[in-house]
Amino acid sequence: MKVQTFPVPCAIGEIKENLTIITNTYSKEQIINQAFKFHSQGNILEAAKYYKFFINQGFSDARVFFNYGIILKNYGKSQDAKIAYRKAIEINPNYADAYYNLGNLLEELGNLYEAEESMRKAIEINPDYADAYYNLGIILKDLGKLQEAEISYRKAIKINPDYADAHSNLGTILMELDKYIDSINFYKEAVKLDSNLSSAKSGLIISKGNICNWENQEIENDWLDNLGIEGSSINPLLLFYYEDNPLKHLKRSKNLYKEKYERKSHLITSTNNTKIRIGYFSSDFRAHPTMYLISSILKLHDKSKFEIYLYSFPPKEDNYTEIAKKSGCIFKDIKGLTDIEAVDLARSDKLDIAIDLMGYIQYNRMSIFCYRVAPIQINYLGYPGSSGSGTIDYIIADEIIIPKGYEKFYSEKIIRMPSCYQCNDNKKEICTEPISRKDFDLPEKSFVFTCFNSNKKITPKEFDIWMTILSKIKGSVLWLYKSNEYSVGYLRKEAAKRNVDPNRLIFAKNLPLEKHLARHSLGDLALDTFNYNGHTTTSDALWAGLPVLTKIGESFPARVSASILTSIGLTDLITYNEKEYEEKAINIAKNPDELIRIKTKLSRLREISPLYNSELFTKNLEYKFEELVR
Repeated sequence: MKVQTFPVPCAIGEIKENLTIITNTYSKEQIINQAFKFHSQGNILEAAKYYKFFINQGFSDARVFFNYGIILKNYGKSQDAKIAYRKAIEINPNYADAYYNLGNLLEELGNLYEAEESMRKAIEINPDYADAYYNLGIILKDLGKLQEAEISYRKAIKINPDYADAHSNLGTILMELDKYIDSINFYKEAVKLDSNLSSAKSGLIISKGNICNWENQEIENDWLDNLGIEGSSINPLLLFYYEDNPLKHLKRSKNLYKEKYERKSHLITSTNNTKIRIGYFSSDFRAHPTMYLISSILKLHDKSKFEIYLYSFPPKEDNYTEIAKKSGCIFKDIKGLTDIEAVDLARSDKLDIAIDLMGYIQYNRMSIFCYRVAPIQINYLGYPGSSGSGTIDYIIADEIIIPKGYEKFYSEKIIRMPSCYQCNDNKKEICTEPISRKDFDLPEKSFVFTCFNSNKKITPKEFDIWMTILSKIKGSVLWLYKSNEYSVGYLRKEAAKRNVDPNRLIFAKNLPLEKHLARHSLGDLALDTFNYNGHTTTSDALWAGLPVLTKIGESFPARVSASILTSIGLTDLITYNEKEYEEKAINIAKNPDELIRIKTKLSRLREISPLYNSELFTKNLEYKFEELVR
């Protein structure tokens, strides 16, 4: 977000109500000129005194209100700044910069529709306002208007071809629109224009990773040393796929939180409610892995002891949203509310515990938690890592996800569940319609390895091993999830480089959950990715009867499959290095009796393990809540 601002050397508290007496012998213009002089010199306190004196005298000048608004905004007085900008516009309806700054402020406050209107007004007044087009693109993206955001960024670049940030943000929009090649090109151009632009570097890594384009990775790998740690922040989630380093993950989270989300939070004391009030906040009360996992828990919560609130803000509602609405919880649609309005609503509900199911994933509203809406705030399920936030008090994990000694990698205190941290829906249906390997272009007699993880989780490290495995298991195939057309081409190209017939890679299209679960029965062994394991993907596979082989890592996303396998009782499928992972996969594929033993054991354990015991999980979770509140 490009904002007109001035350096701020000291605290707003130093601006006293009893201002320095400014002699009445000064004319109106002399007061203004003196104020502007102090402001341009960085003497903000003196400038503020003159602005305030000018305003208190009842004088009217749009520039004064505009500049005073900048000072108020910089000192965290957002509501007062909003009034000042609006007053500047009232005095001068053609004040493009005032509309621009007001739009930025409204966007920050979460009032996106008014922010869009204000930014468009700035552009209407000044059609060559590149920064306004750029910031309008940010607002439109937040509103989910991706095609309009693309147009806005392109206009910013047309006005200012050297606008590195606009190139980078356009790359992000194009990536979200699945225009990966164009996205990569704009990221590359952004890096050329500004070699220190963190957003462009991280965007280039993730955009190439989405299509499994591993060409010329040496420079990008060097970037990982300090990217998002030194200089501008990035979303740490973007690099979970490419680096298993929990300390770096934490540093990036702290940097992001401080730069983008830190607000003045409000202390909230315990409420002494008759029932414990729990609020879940998510955009994913819809057809989404989070909802697939948590839907049973919402129904099973003991409503005689707990009042459960669901604060929902999905991009689009669907049948899973209806499931959430009918779960016996108090459902509140906050999609149309600004952050401040959502905060006020949640605080009025007097929550004991607020649970963020989003972290820094897409459509998150971390800013709600930055202001604080409950005395206890928890990071859970959606984001597999630390928030780096001073207002998120706890993270829910388990002894595998965050073992003793790993607390240093998390800003939150650790709540360890007695078994796997991941809740599961034990009512998840598997389609019973007859299916065969022929239906999915799979060879009837071959050993079928699978990996239904998103393609961006695949790196050269595990792919090298997979190709070695295929080379040693005659006739075997690897059944992968098809994330996009480009990844299919690149992965087959990489297979050929490793002397493996590209046709031995078979790609699975997206299916409704019930049918997706059913097709797992056609596979023999699932091969996990390393830096970012299968999470819902792993629990889905095991639920459908397909064993998963994993390698445990160091960071949260690299330890989830090990946690799931431990919970279900299949610890022999957890490996601890790449060699062991490769050898175990080959051994299972060469020994049909071993595979039968594993599948038989999985079938038995699925019925008795805590992993799919939704009732037990809910009780254990509620016990943890009671410990926190009581």
